[in-house]
Amino acid sequence: MKKKIIIPIIVCLVIVIGIIGFIIWNNRTVSTITLDINPSVEINLYKREKVKSVVALNDDAKDILDDNYKGKSLDDSFEILISNLIEKGYVDNENNLDVILHVDGKITNKMVSEQIEYEFGKKGIHTEIVIIESVTKEDEELAKKYNVSPAKIAYVKSIIQDNDNITLENIVNDSVSELKETKETGKYCDEGYTLEGDFCLKEIKRVSASKGEVCPRNYLEYEGKCYEEVGAIETNNYVCNDGFKLINNNCVSEEIDDARGKCDSGDYDPVSGYCIKKELIGEAEEYCRLTPATDILMNHKCYGPKPTINGSCLNGDRLINGGCVDMSSYYESDYRCKTGDLGNDNKCYKEVKTKPTSYYCERDGILNGTKCEVKYTQKPQKERTCPSGYTSIDDGSRCLNYNKTVNKENGYYCEQENSKLSGKTCIIYEMVEAKSN
Repeated sequence: MKKKIIIPIIVCLVIVIGIIGFIIWNNRTVSTITLDINPSVEINLYKREKVKSVVALNDDAKDILDDNYKGKSLDDSFEILISNLIEKGYVDNENNLDVILHVDGKITNKMVSEQIEYEFGKKGIHTEIVIIESVTKEDEELAKKYNVSPAKIAYVKSIIQDNDNITLENIVNDSVSELKETKETGKYCDEGYTLEGDFCLKEIKRVSASKGEVCPRNYLEYEGKCYEEVGAIETNNYVCNDGFKLINNNCVSEEIDDARGKCDSGDYDPVSGYCIKKELIGEAEEYCRLTPATDILMNHKCYGPKPTINGSCLNGDRLINGGCVDMSSYYESDYRCKTGDLGNDNKCYKEVKTKPTSYYCERDGILNGTKCEVKYTQKPQKERTCPSGYTSIDDGSRCLNYNKTVNKENGYYCEQENSKLSGKTCIIYEMVEAKSN
């Protein structure tokens, strides 16, 4: 009787365990996606690319997450995410958006990157995606420490490898667009500043913009007129600054300087290339430089004699060496050497030249005989070009179409230096030069 009761119970337990196992198996995480924009998020997917959870990896991400993601498709989740990003002001449809992407699991980087480009593109936002293929255990540990994704840590580490002076703390909190610029140029900013081109910006205050006549959107005032403006297009070609040559993906400038000599005695003279030592010859001769034949030298002072009258002097002058001397009228005596050079101690010296015992380079360089071969390296920059019909201005980052002009219209503008217009507000920045490797 007991056996008849136990067998059905066992069967039921097996079925229950099987059902629970099936549910757990069917709801297990099969793919994990991390996105870094400025908010950093982690999207976990279960079977059939349904969202299991979306996790905020930093404080900014908490601002854009809610409970609307769970159970939705990846496409729908991206649409909600993008709407929240735009609503919270992290991106708008006039910006290019840089994204760091890392995918782990069944879904591929290619599938996710295409979905991101498509969904953002529907909002008129162009995306440039940096794909991180793999992350390490160290990346995961550092990510927890700095509240970012492991993929962002991996990308930051790739920048540090190429730039000796940059540390993880310098740039780990920078936006993805700033990191991309640092990777390409080697320039970076202290914490609290935003990298833009060659400068670091830090917001100081905000003031109301002024009303006035301004060029409409997408037009730039240049030499008093409003011309249609577009940004320059980056090519796949790399270029270097003047004086540098592109060698093995680095901009290199080579200089040859004279090496400096080391002297056992004396000082090295770079003009003559010798070690020069002063040797004492003797005491210098003291003399009166104006009229040495007649002036009277006395106590390092020179007096001009006057003739005597009946063998005596007038007006309190003194009779010295047969002449009358006004003791209140004199000039300081000088010194001279018959041979050698006069020293500061009024003694005579001669120069003794000897060859240096060895040579060295003042700057980092390779010593070659008496010459130093010095190399400077810089990160190359991508060449910028303008679309057909446009002309490059300023630093080459902007292009104007001189055939497309419009009149000014009522609008808002900023009168302050180092400021940017944001709606009806001027954001004023402190501006300093960016640091470089």
